Amino acid sequence: MAGAGTEPRTKYAYDEWMDSRGVPVHRGFFVRDVRTMELGWWEERKCNTAFIQLAGQEGVSEARVTEIKPGEMLPPYKMAIDEVVYVVSGRGVANVWSDAAPTPRSFEWQDHALFLIPHNHYRQFGNMQGDKPVRLLHYSYLPLAMSVVPDPDFFLSNPYAPKDGATSRQDFYSEAKVISGGAGLRWRDSGGDRAYWYGNFFPDMRAWDKLNVNTHRGAGGKTVTIQFAGSDMSCHMSVFPARTYKKAHRHGPGRVIIIPGGEGYSQMWQEGEEKILVPWQEASLFVPPNKWFHQHFNLGGEPGRYLALHPPLQFSGYAEKVEDMAKDQIEYVQEDPSVRQYFEEELRKRGLTSLVPDEAYKDPNYEFKAA
Repeated sequence: MAGAGTEPRTKYAYDEWMDSRGVPVHRGFFVRDVRTMELGWWEERKCNTAFIQLAGQEGVSEARVTEIKPGEMLPPYKMAIDEVVYVVSGRGVANVWSDAAPTPRSFEWQDHALFLIPHNHYRQFGNMQGDKPVRLLHYSYLPLAMSVVPDPDFFLSNPYAPKDGATSRQDFYSEAKVISGGAGLRWRDSGGDRAYWYGNFFPDMRAWDKLNVNTHRGAGGKTVTIQFAGSDMSCHMSVFPARTYKKAHRHGPGRVIIIPGGEGYSQMWQEGEEKILVPWQEASLFVPPNKWFHQHFNLGGEPGRYLALHPPLQFSGYAEKVEDMAKDQIEYVQEDPSVRQYFEEELRKRGLTSLVPDEAYKDPNYEFKAA
């Protein structure tokens, strides 16, 4: 990284650090399959890895992929900030501890598990399989943090050891609980009796079935909203039926979307500009850029699922809620007819027909029946 004050900075401090690691950095608008994307050896972490820096992360969020060889345990590392981990593929174990509570808290995970590692804690990941590697997706606000303190060692090699609450944080991997009524800072303006899940370990997001109806986004979809315990980090997962599609909407930057299951495509576009087509399947990843409209289409024979890892609360669009429905969501009756035509054409190629009823394109108040 450039010396402090010696030259004007030409890119984010995090990007300077990331580019100096000597491992692949995937840019553009999407990654087709995180399970097969190119990785490179990161000597510091003793593993193959790659950074994902797509248009839309914009100095807000970090996405990084780690691969663990069969039967291998990686060396531990510590971060001064919270980190969310999603298991792209594989089965393994995590050991988590702190300087104040040095006895590790261990838990096992499998495909599609989701969990949080608390700040100022060490973490060590191991592959319990003897025949195939593991791939993990790491998500954090490190780019944003390094814009405040542009020193990676402050966050990755900091000896600071908080004394209060260090032991209790290691008990966070107990069963998640549901909180109703919208209580909590993040959901203060959500309106209605919003229920969300509060916890730090979710065993299988592909199989998760504790969902709430989400009528305002169309397609008869359902969602689960997650607030990680003791953290400002959160996410949601949307599940919507086969042969349907969601309403287009837009929000702020930094939201990384990973697909736990399903087959389809999304379209992303800046108002008045050409659309970017994002094909997706299990383990696809993309990030809608700041205030770009985006719309999700399910071409498969089973419900589609997308897991959205949220940016900080201060950024717009931190939940499924759309702040200004008139400006930031396009109803079916308002959308360009080519949207429907392209979707139905893609379904015909697969010998299928759309399950979006004609009434949805005529009645602005039409509501799908929950699947």
